[in-house]
Amino acid sequence: MSRQQQAPLPFHPDSSSWLEDLARTGSATSTIDCYARDLRDVADAIGSIGVAAIDQAVVDLVAERWRADGAATSTIYRRFASLRSFGRFLVQERSADCSKLLSCRLPACGRVHREPIGKESIEVILASSTPDREDSWIRMRDCAAIQVAATSALTTAEVVGLNRSDFNQALAVVLVRHSHLEKRPAAISQEAVCRLNQYLDHVPFKVGDNDPLFVTMRSTRLSARSLQLAFRRSRRLAGVSRTAVPTSLRNAIGFDLARSGVAPEVVAKALGIGVASAFRYFETRDT
Repeated sequence: MSRQQQAPLPFHPDSSSWLEDLARTGSATSTIDCYARDLRDVADAIGSIGVAAIDQAVVDLVAERWRADGAATSTIYRRFASLRSFGRFLVQERSADCSKLLSCRLPACGRVHREPIGKESIEVILASSTPDREDSWIRMRDCAAIQVAATSALTTAEVVGLNRSDFNQALAVVLVRHSHLEKRPAAISQEAVCRLNQYLDHVPFKVGDNDPLFVTMRSTRLSARSLQLAFRRSRRLAGVSRTAVPTSLRNAIGFDLARSGVAPEVVAKALGIGVASAFRYFETRDT
């Protein structure tokens, strides 16, 4: 993984300019890292073919190769979607002719709709995410992040994208500022507030208002992948199904709101999504 991160980004310098532009417009670090990884996967698959030369035949051939290698349909779609976004940047900022790529029909997404985990399972996970006084501040940080995710309906990228100033202890609220979704305030539980204070009290260095809320030992921002691994450890301790991921906590809140009888607009506002996207929380297996 470290070698891949250190390797020059393909399609340089245009690709670097594209990612820098995304960062300037507020895209999360984890999102930008995902785009960079997708570009590397595409470059490995197409070889010496330039972006402007990619057409439907190339897309179909690469998609078939990835399927044969066992890549998920959602992963294949995401890689091509990243490539298409890069193509749009080349057209708009470099006046490149990417008409062949932009007119391609992408493979079906095949999005997996994860079942929300039950409240009992969430309670067991949160119970396993309760640090002891003897635990390290790293453990306290992970437990606090999971508590925030379980009560705020934030995405994993949004949780790790929070800054210290985004946490309002008095109001029990975190403010989502850095997200590809809607910017919004999100209420958190008093338990999450307690876990955050416990973690911040034990960090061995100062966390300033403009610093990340969740930091590593090097004072850098915690990555989405690290939070996913922390959740996996808590899930294993709790003995909960392997299908449970941090997104399951967000989905559980969405489904609970829908079942409580609130309007789709309320669900959309809580999750930072469009009203049309919120309707999936009102759908049932029977319909």
